[in-house]
Amino acid sequence: MATKNSPAKFKEYLQEGFLVLLWRQWRTLGITAYSPETKQLIDLEALILATSIAAEQDQRLWTAVIRWLACFQDWVNQARLKRMSAAFIKPDEYLKKPLIKKEIWQEVELLLSTTLSSKKTTTNTSRAKRTLTPPLLKKPPLLQLYLRGIFGVNARAELILFLLVNGEGNSNQIARETFYDQKNIYVILERWAESGFVTKESRGKQNQYSLDSGDVFLQSNISSSSFWSWPPFFQLYSRLLIAASSPPWSNDPYLLSSLFRDVYPQAMSISKKNRLLFPDPKLFPGDNYFPPMSQKLLDLLKSSL
Repeated sequence: MATKNSPAKFKEYLQEGFLVLLWRQWRTLGITAYSPETKQLIDLEALILATSIAAEQDQRLWTAVIRWLACFQDWVNQARLKRMSAAFIKPDEYLKKPLIKKEIWQEVELLLSTTLSSKKTTTNTSRAKRTLTPPLLKKPPLLQLYLRGIFGVNARAELILFLLVNGEGNSNQIARETFYDQKNIYVILERWAESGFVTKESRGKQNQYSLDSGDVFLQSNISSSSFWSWPPFFQLYSRLLIAASSPPWSNDPYLLSSLFRDVYPQAMSISKKNRLLFPDPKLFPGDNYFPPMSQKLLDLLKSSL
């Protein structure tokens, strides 16, 4: 029988929490589910990637997501999704294999491609009408889609969202964290600065941009939701989920502890906003690191629901 701090129990709680997180976000987007809706701001492209990782673990969710994409794929920024997917479809630096299986990602690419057969689209759309409702863009967690409805499915939506959440940023930082081309972000920011929509302040070699206080018309949505930088979050928990489910890590607390040490800096970076502290790996030699770190990783996952 697996103990509370065993690799088997860690896998069980990790998988359960990860799937609950996905279901809550997709329910907010219109997929029928028993889970409550999320209160976190949703990043659609990151959510598609995370669900692709869990496709084989919850076929019902995956089928519903494929139907959602068949109906509402116009909301997806395919160029951004392609940039973001690079870290998930190439061999991971720690696991030495992709986080998303090739055949799963090919299904997404086929569905979103312009060469998709009309017959398959019609079939998915017809089924979707029985299980989906269109996204209600005024819901605070769907601020990304609401902004896309205003500015179009392009960099402007994520740029506004970044400034609303973070207050300010430079073109390099914003491009890196939103998965857009830096030159494109810079051009948009400069035009907005000329029009007075954003404020530009020179700081050394970088210009910092922020929304003018009179133009922050969506702060109520931000204040009633929490924001997570979902791409690194999903990358971290995808690594953990795959390792906890695959030999040689799955039954070996020493190897899992080694992985925990590798991802410790990433976990600390992600957890800064909710001030969750992780145990220092230097204080726990060998597999002694597994019990405290596994619990903190589960705590962080729970706080994201």
